[in-house]
Amino acid sequence: MLRLLEVRRRAGIVDIARELKVSEATVRRDVAELEEQGMVTRSWGAVELAQTADDPFHETLAREGLAKERIAREAAKLVQPGQTVILDIGTTVHYLAMALQEMPLTVITPSLAAFEVFRSQPNISVVLLGGRWSEPYQCFEGDPVGDALARQQADIAFLGCSGVGDTGRIRDTSYTQAAMKRAMHEAASRTYLLADAQKFPGQGNSAPFDLAVVDGLITDLDPLPEKLAEQVAAIDLEVIHA
Repeated sequence: MLRLLEVRRRAGIVDIARELKVSEATVRRDVAELEEQGMVTRSWGAVELAQTADDPFHETLAREGLAKERIAREAAKLVQPGQTVILDIGTTVHYLAMALQEMPLTVITPSLAAFEVFRSQPNISVVLLGGRWSEPYQCFEGDPVGDALARQQADIAFLGCSGVGDTGRIRDTSYTQAAMKRAMHEAASRTYLLADAQKFPGQGNSAPFDLAVVDGLITDLDPLPEKLAEQVAAIDLEVIHA
């Protein structure tokens, strides 16, 4: 249902039931559960995704730019020449793309912004993952991205996020983007999350996984919020402060 609403933005109960081939009672029950979780809203018999979208890519690129550059430099230190790297969408990961552009690599990404950084670099083989175009995120998204990643294997993946909750749950404003993050993680031997201080707790009602799944967190926030620091210590997560 969430994937359907990502495409249609708004749909009626009857239409959702017909599209998903389930009963209207099932749709109403699931909608009530998703509404309680804050993931959808209902109005006049129709359902739509809760409005918690990120700001457009170009509006956030310069925001906290110095912090994002520091995070990118620390992330770049984890990459070795000749490796295969998966880069998520997002502005912090875009700064990492710029930090990596002179290193011989294979880069896999759905981000058009990252592709533009690498496209003319002779030492980089870039794989652009195709799918449905997202203008706000400046990337391709949807099931085709996940399907392509299922046939890839990378040494390391770098993911962005919309927030990190005190429980260690990674937050995203898009159900589709959350699914893509899971696919990126599964296609890589190691995964690092990049998050500047403004992402604690950030926003977003979709969650790809929690910090226990990733290999490390790279952030300029020091110290971490007390409750989150306890969670990080409990799972012995590597934290790199930029």
